[in-house]
Amino acid sequence: MPKAGNPPGSLRVSVQDIARKPGTHKPHVCTVPAPAVLGTEVIGVPEGSDLGLELSLESVSEGIWVTGTVTARAVGECARCLEEAAEDVVAHIQGLYFYPDRADDPGDREDVYDFDGEILDLEGMIRDAVVSSLPFVPLCGPDCPGLCAQCGARLADDPKHHHDVVDPRWAALEGLTDQKKEK
Repeated sequence: MPKAGNPPGSLRVSVQDIARKPGTHKPHVCTVPAPAVLGTEVIGVPEGSDLGLELSLESVSEGIWVTGTVTARAVGECARCLEEAAEDVVAHIQGLYFYPDRADDPGDREDVYDFDGEILDLEGMIRDAVVSSLPFVPLCGPDCPGLCAQCGARLADDPKHHHDVVDPRWAALEGLTDQKKEK
């Protein structure tokens, strides 16, 4: 009995209609909820938030070739001021899903995935693309001044914030001026 089509909101896509028919293709455009752990420790796409998929699935002799884009909104912590940092992510994906009976072993090649011949599980491909598209150092804005090194105050809240810092090599001389004023 044939398997049902794509469950709504799923990263699993039925390709029964194009499988083993080289040269045929179909578009796959939808919005699905983001899976868990789609990011790094400092920034990621929140679980359940929208992932926009614009994909092209093409049957080739080895399997199904998938290309397209994934769009999402990543949220994390600014590396300079520790406030929320949000960034739109557009990840380009491409990869080959090998038929299960292919004699060629894809080994550890990049952009190669296995599938059962009927349903593609896009989660691994999407995870690879989105995580590699995230900024290594997330910022709340490109001009974020960060935190004060002396007291930890957020410098964006008070652009004129400063401390009068005496070079420790001159601190002993400052004591002499205090003694002179006392006399």
